[in-house]
Amino acid sequence: MTSKAFALILLLSAGSLLSAQTSGEPILQSYERLFIRSSLATKVNVLRDAATDDQAAEFYGPLCERALRFVIDNAALFREDPDMINITVTAVKGVGESAYSPAADTLWRVFLQFSDNVIRYEILKTLLDLDSPGLAENINRFLAGQNSLYGSGVSPDPQMLRSLFAALEKLGNDESYPVLFTSFLMYPGELGDGAVRALYGLNGDLSAFLFRVILNNPPGEKLEALRLALGRENLSPGEKGELGETVMEAGLALQGGRSQARELCRAGAALIRETRWIRALPLVLKYHSQTLAAFRADPEAAEDYLDAVGCLASLRSAESARVLALQLGLYNSKAGALNRDEETVVLALVGSLGTLGYRASYDTLDHALRLPYPDQVKTAVRAALNSLAW
Repeated sequence: MTSKAFALILLLSAGSLLSAQTSGEPILQSYERLFIRSSLATKVNVLRDAATDDQAAEFYGPLCERALRFVIDNAALFREDPDMINITVTAVKGVGESAYSPAADTLWRVFLQFSDNVIRYEILKTLLDLDSPGLAENINRFLAGQNSLYGSGVSPDPQMLRSLFAALEKLGNDESYPVLFTSFLMYPGELGDGAVRALYGLNGDLSAFLFRVILNNPPGEKLEALRLALGRENLSPGEKGELGETVMEAGLALQGGRSQARELCRAGAALIRETRWIRALPLVLKYHSQTLAAFRADPEAAEDYLDAVGCLASLRSAESARVLALQLGLYNSKAGALNRDEETVVLALVGSLGTLGYRASYDTLDHALRLPYPDQVKTAVRAALNSLAW
C-alpha cells in the first residue's frame, strides 16, 4: 500500500468517525467500530490515533482492552504475526498509560496466550502498576508450571524467570513462599539466588514458613530451609533459639538418612548453645539420650555425644546437672577400665558439671576424686568442685 493510499484511508476513517460522533454515537463505540473494520496492518494506527484524541482519557483504556480481546480471539491464527504483536504491545501500553484496572484479567489472558517475551514483560510491568487482584496467585500458578517444565527437562527462559521472581517480590504476597522455595531448590546459581531474594522480600512470616519446611519436608529440603533461615540478616537471639529448637526437633524425628539427621541435630544444638534456649531442654535431653545410646553401640559416635553434653550444660538447669551427674556416676563405677574415648567423655562430663555449678553434684565429683582416674581427669574434678555454688 502506497503512502498516499494509506493517508487516504485514514482520512476517510476520520471522516467516518466524525460522522458517527455527530450522529450521537459514543466515541468509544466509534473507535471500536473503526478498529474492527481496519485491516490487521492498520489496526495499530487506530489505537495510536485514538491516543491523541482530546477525549482519550474518557475511552482509551476500554478501547485498548477491546483490542486485547480481539488479540485473544485471534491468537491461534496470528500469534507470531508482527502486526498482531505490534497491536498487542500498543494496547498493553495503552491500558497502562490509562491506568485502566478493569483490564487486568484480560491482560493476564493475553500473557498466557503469547510466549513472546516483549509482550510478557510489558504485561507484567503494566499489571504491577495496576490494581490487579489475584495477580500474585496467577504468577504463582504460572511459575509453578515453569518449574514443572524444568523438572521434566524443558528449560524456561531465564530472563522470564527473573521477571517473575521480581514481580512476586514487589507484590510481597506470603502465598508465594512455596513456589519461590521450590524455584530456589530447582535452579542453580544466579537464578536460584533471584528466588531467594524474592523470598526474603515478601511481607510475610518467613520464619514460620521455613520452620514448617524444616519439620515436614524431606531431609534435603529441611537442610536447605535451615540454610535460608541462617542466611537472614539480624536474627535476634529469640529467633535463633526458636530455629535451633525447630531444627533439633526435625533431626530427632528423622528416620533414616543418619548423616542428615546428625547435621540437623548438630546445627540445632549450636544455636541452642549460643542462645541458651531453655525452652528446648526436653529436646536436648532426648538428644542426649539418643547420642548416648549411639555412643554405647559405636565408640566412633563419641563426637555427637560430646556435642549433646555441651548443649545440655549450656542450658544451666538443675535437670541438666542431674542427668550429667548420673552419667559421671556410671563411669565412676568402672574408673580403672576406661578407653580413650570414655576418658574424653568423662572430662566433658566433669567440665560441664563445673560449668553448671550445682552443689547437688558434689558427692559424685568428690567420689570421682578418690577413684583411679588419670591425673588430667582428677585435675578437672578438682576444678569442678571449686566451681560449685555453696
